[in-house]
Amino acid sequence: MSDILNPAEVETLLKVVEEGQLAPVAVPVSSTPYDFKRPERVSKEQIRALANLHEVFARSFGASLSGMLRTLTEVRLETMAQMTYQEFVAGLPNPTCFTLFSCEPLAGSMMVEFGPDMMFPVMDRLLGGGRGAGEIPGRPLTAIEWTLAGTITRRALEDLASMWAIVRRLALAAVSSESNPLLIQAMPPNELVVVASFSVRIADAQGRMNICIPYVTIEPLVAEVEAHSWYPSAATAPAAPPHVRGPLAQASVRVTAVLAETTITLRELLHLEPGDVLETSHPAGEPVTVLVEGRPKFAGRAATWRNHWALEITGAAKRP
Repeated sequence: MSDILNPAEVETLLKVVEEGQLAPVAVPVSSTPYDFKRPERVSKEQIRALANLHEVFARSFGASLSGMLRTLTEVRLETMAQMTYQEFVAGLPNPTCFTLFSCEPLAGSMMVEFGPDMMFPVMDRLLGGGRGAGEIPGRPLTAIEWTLAGTITRRALEDLASMWAIVRRLALAAVSSESNPLLIQAMPPNELVVVASFSVRIADAQGRMNICIPYVTIEPLVAEVEAHSWYPSAATAPAAPPHVRGPLAQASVRVTAVLAETTITLRELLHLEPGDVLETSHPAGEPVTVLVEGRPKFAGRAATWRNHWALEITGAAKRP
């Protein structure tokens, strides 16, 4: 009964309401801190699209390193984050392998950084060194090592150019390289950048690399990046090139024509004599299968050409 107001309390309450003296009820308001020095201009959807794009680069560059080093190499995208250029440079080791490269026709430039824990194991294998994970020297690269580092950087730029070609063709070219990233004043310290961090595993060695993309550089491409899908399907896979350039064009491949196949017992095999006829299930009018390095590639028919047995290609081989 204590919760019921008496007549005097009801009259007092009505008087307070009429005079407007009732205190307003405080409504809790949630707020998010915002730093005007660091405006986050890249949305989560755009960050996710850039991450998907650089997953393609990670697979491609991992395959390139595996071919160069003749060992299993895994490149994996760890994080994709936006920060200021000053924060990015402050988090890099010194000395390191830091390269600034242009990306025409876009204005501005991008950066790629190979950590010492990645670059030294790579160069050790290229120079015929040990297979195990050795000690990482804490010194800048020598002139010879910079030459080898340039080879790795060019291969990375080739894979990056192939990655960006899905959106727009870019001409990537190294501009300058330094061991101390603070010596390359690529942009103002408070400029917003998107950083892709990768982990690189080379046999028993574990390293890392970073790709720094200034937002002002890729701002014209952000909408296109977000609109594309970076996982090609089998239906839209690019066709094979019409010709192969370079020394690879002189490589020899074995082409075999399988006229027919059959199965016999070992006893029948031992009693085979000249003049015996083997019957197969392959009809005489059906095309034969043409194998390239042991794999079915074409269908054809047996023919003669200038007094030689020949094979005329009639189409693609039937899938099993």
